[in-house]
Amino acid sequence: FIAVDGGEGGTGAAPLEFSNHVGSPGIESLIFVHNALTGFSLRQHIRLIGSGKVTTGFGMIKRLALGADLVYSARAMMFALGCIHALRCNTNKCPTGVTTQNPYLVAGLVVEDKRKRVAMYHHETVKSVAELLGAMGLQRVKDLQPWQIVRRVSNTETKSYAQIFEYLHNGDLLQGDI
Repeated sequence: FIAVDGGEGGTGAAPLEFSNHVGSPGIESLIFVHNALTGFSLRQHIRLIGSGKVTTGFGMIKRLALGADLVYSARAMMFALGCIHALRCNTNKCPTGVTTQNPYLVAGLVVEDKRKRVAMYHHETVKSVAELLGAMGLQRVKDLQPWQIVRRVSNTETKSYAQIFEYLHNGDLLQGDI
């Protein structure tokens, strides 16, 4: 598998210059990796995991429609756990106790309570994915396609991701014509 995460932020442990200016946008990166694997006839052998500020069911639906086989959501789970994005992850001074070894600060992280919040958040997000699929008239995430996700490109125009990005066919990059 290949995990594709975007450069849209990162943890509070990342230096500010890196969080703000390093990395490629997640959606474009996911499509690039999907196309590279497809173009070289490798896509069927390698699974793609999409991420990058995934916090909602729609965020998952979008990545699955654009080429991901799986989606992970680190940021949302951290928030469900109690992270307040204090940007102190690398200092051992996380005020909520999530990213510290300091016994005084860790005491604020009651695992018994927080695990329920994380489980509930995960359950509700998966439920949202199922509801969105149903609203789209689909039964499985495997049925999602890039033309089913629309993005506003101006005040008066929308385009599907299939119109915005070119998707390669299996083996296209082996032909030498592109």
